[in-house]
Amino acid sequence: MYLWAHDTPQTMIAHETGVARKETIVDWCNFFRDECENWVERNSGEIGGIDDNGEAIVVEIDETKYFHRKYHRGQWREGHWVFGGIERGTGKCFLVEVPDRTAATLQHHIRLHILPGSHIISDGWAAYANIDTIRGGVYTHQVIIHQQHFVDPADSDIHTQNVENMWMRAKRKIKRQFGTSRDLFPSYLHEFVFRNACRDRDIFSHFLVCVAESYLV
Repeated sequence: MYLWAHDTPQTMIAHETGVARKETIVDWCNFFRDECENWVERNSGEIGGIDDNGEAIVVEIDETKYFHRKYHRGQWREGHWVFGGIERGTGKCFLVEVPDRTAATLQHHIRLHILPGSHIISDGWAAYANIDTIRGGVYTHQVIIHQQHFVDPADSDIHTQNVENMWMRAKRKIKRQFGTSRDLFPSYLHEFVFRNACRDRDIFSHFLVCVAESYLV
């Protein structure tokens, strides 16, 4: 658990613990990710909203595809669409696998994961066009068109650089460890969200608390 908490590769975990059976290490790592999922479910509070000064908290949103890649003999293996958002200032985030990028799907997850009163910044994807009308207008919304600029030249606060950085970190982490099982993919997202929440803490101690909470009666 200590080695996993500190993001040690499975081969190194096997070497350091003297566990020769690869399946045993895989099973333990799967268990740890299951506990991350339990933590995410217990702490699935929305991000954004209104701060203590009555100002709208900015949430950057985006969607991306993971692992749409060439497979055997020129065939393509289908990837995973993931929708996510990150709160400026705190770095709180959510990542969720989605079946598609339609307005109905993405707006459903906006309502689930982003608090009313938030100021949402997105790129120009058409599905985001009516964010400021959701629930009668509980969100404000600005757009940055990436084909023109990555930062709005008229307002440097209009950008999605934080969520783009989140994708970079998540993809680097998940690509290093992700295998071939589609069923396991959400667990890697949960692990990233958990690690992101613990990035300024002692992650091993926090994970011990996480496991203990799962077994409290």
